[in-house]
Amino acid sequence: MKHRLLLSAMLLVAAVAAAQDSSYARRIIRDLTSEEMFGRGMQNRGDSIAADYLRRELRANGVKPLGDDYYQYFRFPKTRTRPPIVTAGYRSQNVCGYIPGETDTMVVFTAHYEHLGMSGDTVFYGAHDNASGTAAVMDLARMANRQRGHYTYVYLFFGGEESGLVGSRWFAEHPLIQLGKVKLLVNIDLFCGGDEGLMVVNANSRETAPYVELLERINDLQGLTPKIARRDNAANSDHYWFTGECPAIFIYTLGGPYGGYHSPTDTCQGCGLGNYHRHMTLLRAFIEQL
Repeated sequence: MKHRLLLSAMLLVAAVAAAQDSSYARRIIRDLTSEEMFGRGMQNRGDSIAADYLRRELRANGVKPLGDDYYQYFRFPKTRTRPPIVTAGYRSQNVCGYIPGETDTMVVFTAHYEHLGMSGDTVFYGAHDNASGTAAVMDLARMANRQRGHYTYVYLFFGGEESGLVGSRWFAEHPLIQLGKVKLLVNIDLFCGGDEGLMVVNANSRETAPYVELLERINDLQGLTPKIARRDNAANSDHYWFTGECPAIFIYTLGGPYGGYHSPTDTCQGCGLGNYHRHMTLLRAFIEQL
């Protein structure tokens, strides 16, 4: 059985590798970090401009809508006076879609699309955090729609992460899907760089450890990233609210290069995607083995 798994993984990696270049992701990151997005925050409704962009991209990729024409609206519970600056009651949205499979058992991919917005005239572009993860999830959707899969794939782009995981908490408390039918949720946040490998958060629970072990076996076979490190669960990204309802992990890159973190220097130009091909090849092979 083990040898069949390894051979299957090798064939899957070879089959998907050619499709994993970074040009599509680079375009998504470039667009999300453009001046027209205003840092994807409340100022000038940059978050809503970004959400509409993602909605159009999901349509173009053949992803079906969840919610109100791909949207799930929520309001911010508190006012913040430092980036991300928000006003209590401000309405934002999660962007949600799915690709039906042969079964209604779901594999869910998530990323937060919003960022710190603006402080005065200073724009926080948010390429690494988290246009990069948003681009990776959208790229997974683009590739998944080429053929019908066994599982139903769900793609969730959350608002309000920088203000305290607001959008993902709202979704977990008001789900548009049956969370009990989720086989695995994979959250991607901070996906530029990665010279030192990948980190998996919530990697050691009874529910998630077998999935992380599968990811490690595929990487041991193919050597796609220097290491896969593990962390216990933490409330450090949008996966957190789902960990009591379904197996949920959070993947981020280790090491550079990237332009910055919570800084105006976090731009598309500084977004290192030299490892994107290998990381996406690993993720695609992992998904096919679930």
